[in-house]
Amino acid sequence: MVEFGLVAFVAALAVSAALTPLARRVALAADLVAAVRPDRLHREARPYGGGLAIADTLLLVVGGAWLLASWMPADRLPGWLPGGAHEALVARGPLLVRLGVGALVFFIIGLVDDRYRLAAAAKLMLQLAAAALVVVGLGIRATVWLTVPGAAEAASLLWIVAVVNAYNMLDHADGLAAAVALVALVALAAGQMLVGQWFVPGLALAAAGAMGGFLVHNFPPAKLFMGDAGSHLVGYLLAVLTMAAQYYFPEGGTSPLVVFVPLAILAVPLFDMVCVVVSRVAQGACPVTGDATSHLGHRMLARGAGPRAVVEFAVGLAAVTGGASVLMYRLTGVPLAGAWGLVGAALLAHLLARRRPRAEETP
Repeated sequence: MVEFGLVAFVAALAVSAALTPLARRVALAADLVAAVRPDRLHREARPYGGGLAIADTLLLVVGGAWLLASWMPADRLPGWLPGGAHEALVARGPLLVRLGVGALVFFIIGLVDDRYRLAAAAKLMLQLAAAALVVVGLGIRATVWLTVPGAAEAASLLWIVAVVNAYNMLDHADGLAAAVALVALVALAAGQMLVGQWFVPGLALAAAGAMGGFLVHNFPPAKLFMGDAGSHLVGYLLAVLTMAAQYYFPEGGTSPLVVFVPLAILAVPLFDMVCVVVSRVAQGACPVTGDATSHLGHRMLARGAGPRAVVEFAVGLAAVTGGASVLMYRLTGVPLAGAWGLVGAALLAHLLARRRPRAEETP
């Protein structure tokens, strides 16, 4: 199972690293360029294209794996595929198609925003419509322990929109969104492998590899950005993969509270979104309108941190919360509370790091 995950990660990493420069050229040719704006940190125009590279990588790697399992006899498949993968991959074909349709819809919304800069309200309406399509039309939803009719659908819709917007907001500094997403995807895969799953880990590690290959070109100083097309795609993938994962295995001794693992995996981007919204509301500004003061990167840079330090700090926090999420599969009682304490400590560190600098601290 570990070999399967490594193959998925390495294959996607190599493909993404190779495709990203090509995607950059496509973005330049199509005039998909991020202009210098007051609410962005870059001081020179940069092309988008990262989202296209990530999407194409997943199409090639995941689609290639499905075709391999569909066309080749089971006795001729590579040894690194888990037992039963042949039948399971073929059976999961319709689910992969539904996941892909949702990914395409969110990618297109982000691409349109990159090109035409949609109004915040219009973008939110499109996100809600796309999430409704995914949940109601495509039948991709979380299992919620509520008997109220429609509760699972409503929770799933809100989860998708929240995670997509969290990553959209996190994509404000070079390498930040991609690096945090990579850590979150690895944490999701590790926890799922711990309880014997392989389908979600395979997809998560393929996506993590796509993040890593893009990050080679996006780490500060970035040569290109993922754009809204990329942040919408990444947010969607994290939302639906955490919903598709299985957490509670009573025969294995897992606590019922393990269903809250997605909150730990995505604690950093979700908490950052909450902080940004609260900050904007406190200043009397629109909570969904961009600004140059309320994000983690803006605050840390204003306090003297460098661009790479912003990414390293956020990745460190994501590693703590992601590591704690993996521990949660095996802990109960006081030890489980301790794991959540790690998540709380990471979020406290996040809150302290993004304090508004005093006038004498501003460079």
